[in-house]
This record gives sequence, structure tokens and C-alpha cells, in this order.
Amino acid sequence: MYPTPQRPDFGAFVWQQAEQLRRFGHAVDVVNILGFRSKLNYLKGAVAVLRKTSSTPYDIVHAHYGLSAFPAWFRLHAPLVITLHGSDLLGSRFERLCSSLICRFADAVIVVSEEMRRRVPGIVIPCGVDLDLFRPYNRNEARARLSWPQDKYLILFPFDPRRHVKRYDLAKAAVDRLKAEGIGAELVTVFGVENREMPWRYSAADAMILCSDREGSPTSIKEALACDLPVVATDVGDVREIMSGVAGTLLCTQEVNEIARNLREALNVPRSGRFERRAAMAKYNQALTVEKILGVYKKVLPTLKAKRRRLGYGI
Repeated sequence: MYPTPQRPDFGAFVWQQAEQLRRFGHAVDVVNILGFRSKLNYLKGAVAVLRKTSSTPYDIVHAHYGLSAFPAWFRLHAPLVITLHGSDLLGSRFERLCSSLICRFADAVIVVSEEMRRRVPGIVIPCGVDLDLFRPYNRNEARARLSWPQDKYLILFPFDPRRHVKRYDLAKAAVDRLKAEGIGAELVTVFGVENREMPWRYSAADAMILCSDREGSPTSIKEALACDLPVVATDVGDVREIMSGVAGTLLCTQEVNEIARNLREALNVPRSGRFERRAAMAKYNQALTVEKILGVYKKVLPTLKAKRRRLGYGI
């Protein structure tokens, strides 16, 4: 997953990590496999990785998602670091098997939640959030900018409704329940939007909803809270840990009545302007996340040095 002009939101959290590494002064080249278009692209990706690593002495090859690690396995000489993000380890049996298999050949494995670490041994480093980008704007100003109605409660669903795992059906049913109770609420679906535009969407809403069947470490919740937006979410991935002790966050099951009840409560959470929710996201600052990733790189670099010595390369 990596953003493209056609899908600017696709894997934005991977792009953020690459950009933060560049800000820290590291050189980063990207091979975007585009596996969602064709499985043949995984073979093309392997060729691209082989070509790049044969012409450039990279220090690290870092693959994001289990299936992407198979093309990355064809790298030359550099240690392989794999980050598993969720669906690769919690999704279909095929993906789980592939991810578990390729991890055996990695020099280091990063997982984004404790739930995932129980399935595959790895270092837990949740995806971070860019706190310079994700910050709250005035709600009325944000709505005017987006031409969103000023006279309704707006519930943000920042996912593609066609992705069944995100359970748009539950979000819609819960908001419909609020409408039936006479609450002027509207479910707003947002996807395919550039990363830099998302803070305006979070700021314009009254609450965010996540009803997923499963998650790794959902970046959307961290982004929403960084914009000081109340969140209602199912207890998946590390959601409980992210929202623990954070005012204006409510954990629920996938039962529609309970989701609706929690949404009703979230809509009454005052937007105080003190930004308690944003402050709670400091521990997920993207810069801190990338510092932890750099710590993993440093641990596997001796592997690279040993390989180069055996092959007669300079260090």
C-alpha cells in the first residue's frame, strides 16, 4: 500500500514513514508493487528489487505487508525488515500463511499491535501520526470550506464502504437509529482524499465511527484524536490501548443499539478547545515512531556488515 495519483489515500501511513525518514536525513527509494491491480506485479516487484539492490548498496530493505515481503526477499546483501500491518496477519488464511512463512526469512519483524505479536514474534511499533499535519481547525470554518451542512450532527466514516471488513452497514444502521430517535445526524463517508486534506474532514465532524471486524493499529483513530475529534470504535486491534483514558472516546461491540447509544453520548462531548484528545496522541508522534524503526535498523546492520565482509566489500 502506497499512495498513487488515482488513490492518494492508499497506504498514506507508509508514505508518512518514508517522508519522516527523509526528514531525518536518510535516503529512501520506493518500489510500489501495486499488487491490487495484478498478482503479476509481485513478480515485477521482485525484478525491480533485484535490479535496485544490485546497482545500489542499500543498508536496509524494508517491506510493508506480508505479501510485499516476497518480492523484497530477492534483495541482494541488505538485511530485510518486514512490517505487518493487520490484514496480512489477521485476514484470509492464505495471507496469514504467506506472512508467517516469509517472516522466517526476515532479519527483523515489526508488528503494529500486541494482538499481532501473539501470532508472529516481532517488535511492536504502532504506526504514528504526523502531529504537524493532523491538528484541529475551527469546526464552522472547516464545514464552510467543505460545503458541509452546519445544522446537523456529522458522523465521519473515513473508510471505503466497499471494504466489508470496515462494516459500513453497521455504521449506517447506527446512524439511522439516531435519526429514528429524532436526532439530526448524518453519516459522512470519506475516502480517496489526500492526506493533507483529512484534518479538515476530522475537524468538520462531530464524531468518528469505526465498526471494523478487525484492525491492526488503525491510524484513522489517532488522526481523529489528533484533531480533537470524539471517537466511537469497536474493540479491535490496539483500539482499547489507543483510547484508554482519553476523554470523549467510547469502546463498543458491533451491536447496532450499543453503537448508536455510544454515538449519542459522543455527540454530547464538549469540544472544549483544550485539546485533551490531541495531547493524548503525543506518544504516537510520527517522529517517535520512526526513531523506534531506526532502532530496529541499527540492530540488524551488523548482519549487513558481516555479509559484506564475507563477500569482500568495504564497510
